[in-house]
Amino acid sequence: MSDPDELPFADRPLVAAEPGERPAIVPPSAPRSFQAAAGIQGRQFAEQADTLLTHLGFELRGRRVLAEVGVEIDQEAVSPTGTLVWFEYKGSVQGHRPGLRRTDTLKKAIANGALLRALAEPAPYVVITSHLPEAGSGAAMLAAATELGYLTDVVCLYDPSATARLKRW
Repeated sequence: MSDPDELPFADRPLVAAEPGERPAIVPPSAPRSFQAAAGIQGRQFAEQADTLLTHLGFELRGRRVLAEVGVEIDQEAVSPTGTLVWFEYKGSVQGHRPGLRRTDTLKKAIANGALLRALAEPAPYVVITSHLPEAGSGAAMLAAATELGYLTDVVCLYDPSATARLKRW
């Protein structure tokens, strides 16, 4: 390689450098940050959920912060019939416990749903996830939260029979 400005490994990310210095190349063995990877996957999942809602005719209004109860909604949307619906996205495509299989993630969705019930006129609160809890305490928490009305519905993005329920709004 005779040109010093030519970067070998152009497909690898660069590490920021001080002004006037050349950026360093991340070596192939450097592990990616767990949080960075999770953030990327979360954004990808949100894009998939937005695409589904748009395909079903929802008008997407974006994130909404309901400061009176301290809850941020991932997507406020209006259905084709004019119903306002609040969506929370909990999903990823990798990991040992993606979506609502992580109990801390499930508990956050349940807590948000419970807090939203304190509002005078809450919109239906629907969680769109990549994975549902299969059994155990996660499945029990989800069933109780749904029965109590904290969650209007929980829809697995990759289950066509579940996504069909979104048409009822």
